[in-house]
Amino acid sequence: MITSIRTDRLVVISDLHLGNPFSNAKKKVLPFLKWAAREKYDICINGDGLEIAQASFSKVAFEVPEFFRVLGDFKRAGREVYYVTGNHDIALEHFLEDWGMMKVSPFLNVTSGRTRIRIEHGHIYDPFFVKYPRLYETLTHLGGYLLKVHPELYRAWISFERFTSKMRARKTGILGEKPEFREAALELSRRGFDAIVLGHTHHPGESTLETGSRYLNPGSWMLTPHYVSIHSGEVSLKEWR
Repeated sequence: MITSIRTDRLVVISDLHLGNPFSNAKKKVLPFLKWAAREKYDICINGDGLEIAQASFSKVAFEVPEFFRVLGDFKRAGREVYYVTGNHDIALEHFLEDWGMMKVSPFLNVTSGRTRIRIEHGHIYDPFFVKYPRLYETLTHLGGYLLKVHPELYRAWISFERFTSKMRARKTGILGEKPEFREAALELSRRGFDAIVLGHTHHPGESTLETGSRYLNPGSWMLTPHYVSIHSGEVSLKEWR
């Protein structure tokens, strides 16, 4: 299992949730992968790229084979694919690793130029996930059933999340994340990382920590196609258009 790499060109995307009844990320991510291959970028899928916890199996059958085919083309073009597991796809960890197309890891330490970047999905910093794992799993599966009945219910949930995140932003100052995410980012910055990239919360944005390190989150491609670009030590958040 690989956890440390050195690269000059890497893009990071998160939370595609391919196979989720609400997700339409496939039609955006496929041309993005082709563009990244042409521009000679490696790619890191930072957790929840595939949906297991709330999967619609008809959508999995429709979306995932083509996604894998394009990933295969990406690999044959000489580019590397890194996959950091999240909470919705951790059941696939050994399958993805044994398949051999991608390098699977619980986190990724990246050195680019003189810049050190830590990439994690971030669910282990979610207090609800950590303190009440069984309840979290139960509610996640229940949410999956509701999404199959009415996928647009996810928009109502996101609207609620955006409201609560604005309230949290007044206290944490870091994209409206829960305080635990700020504490984790600060701890990682004290370990020498110049940038910390997390996913999980679906809140795209970036913020500068008190230590001078940067926190970045590419959000979810179910909503907006943001990505983190790492190019010769320069780290930036961009939107795919």
